[in-house]
Amino acid sequence: MWRVGFLDAPRGRAYAKTRMQRSLLVWLSVGLLGGGLPACKRPDEAAAAERPREAAPPVRAKTASVGLRPMPQYLTVTGSVRASRESHIAADADGKVLQALVERGQPVRRGQVVATLDARGAALSETAASAQAKLALAQLEQAKRECDRVKHLLDTGAISQAEFDRQTSACTTQRWSAAAAEAQQQTATKLLGDTRIRAPFDGIIGERMVNVGQYVEPSTRIASVYQPDPLRLALTIPESDLAYVKEGLPVTFTVAAFGDTRFTGLVKFISPNVREASRDLVVEAIVPNPERRLRPGMFALARLQLGEKVRPVIPVGAVVRDDTETRIFVVGTDRVVQERLAQLGDELGDVVAVLGGVAPGEDVVVHPTAEVRDGVRVE
Repeated sequence: MWRVGFLDAPRGRAYAKTRMQRSLLVWLSVGLLGGGLPACKRPDEAAAAERPREAAPPVRAKTASVGLRPMPQYLTVTGSVRASRESHIAADADGKVLQALVERGQPVRRGQVVATLDARGAALSETAASAQAKLALAQLEQAKRECDRVKHLLDTGAISQAEFDRQTSACTTQRWSAAAAEAQQQTATKLLGDTRIRAPFDGIIGERMVNVGQYVEPSTRIASVYQPDPLRLALTIPESDLAYVKEGLPVTFTVAAFGDTRFTGLVKFISPNVREASRDLVVEAIVPNPERRLRPGMFALARLQLGEKVRPVIPVGAVVRDDTETRIFVVGTDRVVQERLAQLGDELGDVVAVLGGVAPGEDVVVHPTAEVRDGVRVE
């Protein structure tokens, strides 16, 4: 037993030493990773940590209270600009085009010739009809004299009543023949006049549809003409808003060609029925266009003023807009700024209606600077 103990003693001491070294390494690792060992601080950092933190100075800002006032209510709809008068000029005669006297965009006056057709055939027909009318008129005059003569003979008893009736019937027949010949002459004269195609009203040529040498018929379109001032704005009103629409209602609208420029008009014509397919109503407003800036066919985004409603309002300068959001800075009771998203309504002068995001009586920052942000104290 003693021999065994003598031989195992060195091994036991070595095993204990190795185990102690492993425990020390584990203890150091846990202390470093878990924060078990206290960190060393410099004297100045320790002193700064013990001092109380100073509050940031308040930011100077101009504020305004949220008020209440009547604001206009608008209905936003889409529509298109149309000419108040527009026409496709028809040939109304047969023949070959000899002259095309207008071009696109040219102003014309009522009765101005826009094209001429070959009038030789119509002129010959008019000459023949005129001669036939003159012949019928001469025969009518002769028949009238004959009727007067037989009337005198009947009174004197020189002819019988049957002879008188036969002669009177011939006079009546000749009178109707003369009327028919005169009507034929007028028709021939009209056809001759139709070879000179004229503008139906003052306006501007939209498009010329024929060229010299082209053969046309009465239904052939020669040119289009429209009246540029005033114009009509055709709008589609949803069925749910029909109660607000009436004649004389003011309309403001914009078109893409002129950006934010607003044009005005008054509702004049209201359709009597709602379209079943789209459940809307078509109304037309008369729009003055003295400068000829608007053109028929333009797409318009229009607003109709339906009335007024009391809403919270804030200065326009209190609104901060970016690409996707509209924000305002509200000052709380503790003078700390709260940044909020706002839903805005219509503007009127220097104020804008607020539909959500702020309540009457609260204060908002007007023209906020870069220093004004959420959580900052203001004075």
